[in-house]
Amino acid sequence: MNKIEQTCKMIWDLSLNDFKARYAGSYLGVLWGFVNPLMTLCVYWFVFEVGFRSGSRPDGTAFIVWLACGMVIWFYLSESVTNSTNSLIEYSYLVKKISFNILVLPVVKVVSSLYNHIFFLIVLLVILITHDYNPHITNLQFLYYLICGIYLSISVGLVTSSLVVFIRDIAQIVGIVIQIGFWLIPIVWSPEIVKEEYRILFKINPVYYLVEGYRDTFIDHVWFWDRTVQTPYFWLVTTLILIIGIVMFKRLRPHFADVL
Repeated sequence: MNKIEQTCKMIWDLSLNDFKARYAGSYLGVLWGFVNPLMTLCVYWFVFEVGFRSGSRPDGTAFIVWLACGMVIWFYLSESVTNSTNSLIEYSYLVKKISFNILVLPVVKVVSSLYNHIFFLIVLLVILITHDYNPHITNLQFLYYLICGIYLSISVGLVTSSLVVFIRDIAQIVGIVIQIGFWLIPIVWSPEIVKEEYRILFKINPVYYLVEGYRDTFIDHVWFWDRTVQTPYFWLVTTLILIIGIVMFKRLRPHFADVL
């Protein structure tokens, strides 16, 4: 087994252990990882469709379908970024081991968050089926947008996990940004309510690309290469964040053990 295979196996094993340990000691165990986001989805559906009577979208798409497509990827991004931010602090005992490659720790948290995401993809599939959804070839590109989500989460996680070791307030700031970001991105509200000239302000956020991408995949049937501006923009910005994260991580790494 070569070094790459060993690293991948280690990430896989650590992510499984992390997912199980997160809910150890509770009666429902890992089910809590599914129950909390599922209840959140139900609450938002009830408030906006039943309370505010949002009803169907102009194109005839049921609101719950439109909402679920956006929230499924948002749940993954928010969980993976939050968990990866605290990865070095949580695994401080591994950080102090000279021989251990601590660069994998934020990645482990991102992979661990995938297990909940898989469950919610199944929930989304059930919602689609119950609303007479017809499968389409574009459904396959959810794998592409999932890879994009993993790439973005790792990139941001490297930056935040490096900083939080020295500035513990970063974890709180990340939580606030995630809360604000939920409402600034068209997850529960439609981008059509914003004037065209102002939409660019929302599109510069890479997360917007992923939320709309999941809706392109399951509702609008638009291929990612048809997003001729947003697709290269996403990869350019996210790669830039990744480079910053790697450089920052490597430069700060010699000081992690001393601080922790």
